[in-house]
Amino acid sequence: MARTAKYFGLVPAGGAGRRFGGKTPKQYAILGAHTVLEHSVQALLADPRVEKVFVVVAQGDSTAESLFEGNLQVKCLPVAGAERANTVLNALNHLLQNFMVNETDWILVHDAARPGLSPIALKTLMDQASEHVVGGLLAVPVADTLKRVVVAEEGEVIAQHTVPRDQLWAAQTPQMFRAQALNMAISECLYKGLALTDDASAIETMGIGPLIVPGHVENMKITQADDLRIVAKLLGLNQENPQ
Repeated sequence: MARTAKYFGLVPAGGAGRRFGGKTPKQYAILGAHTVLEHSVQALLADPRVEKVFVVVAQGDSTAESLFEGNLQVKCLPVAGAERANTVLNALNHLLQNFMVNETDWILVHDAARPGLSPIALKTLMDQASEHVVGGLLAVPVADTLKRVVVAEEGEVIAQHTVPRDQLWAAQTPQMFRAQALNMAISECLYKGLALTDDASAIETMGIGPLIVPGHVENMKITQADDLRIVAKLLGLNQENPQ
């Protein structure tokens, strides 16, 4: 008798965050009383169905290990790759080869710099995506008017035309898929040299559309240093020292 599929979190945290600036990678920046990474990991653990969260870091990075020391629900894996897709693939290979997860287990890949994930959004994603043929992701409808632009020789940014936004959604995380299916999809894309901007884009190349589950504005991704203050305000956290 096949065992019931389990749920595991996977948080790629090996990036340097060059756009964020400063000497501290954005996942280790302080948000309120804790690091951004701690907030993001704890957000995944808000649902009791998530058995463990695997934080994927670069070799030699001991910061995450020290942050979660003594937390039996968090394990750090020093297998981060050159790009995010490589990091996720390396982690999946490690987990599958070492029988830490089953091929049919659900993997919730969550950005290390999305500390504002709400318990309600997480629960809804897990409830609905687990009933879908391939899985799903959180996303929000695009609200702003979008412009396709060109850059003139003088450096000016010139609007060419407006892009219809009727069917456009901005992807968030977590993105939840079966471990083996995601492993195979990313492997195939990297082998073919395809650019992957998120995990769902790998699944999409298999010809199966993931389910879209409405996300929320507080689940924004921290990219620039100023984003820390925005997220802190959205979450009601005191942010005296943004970095």
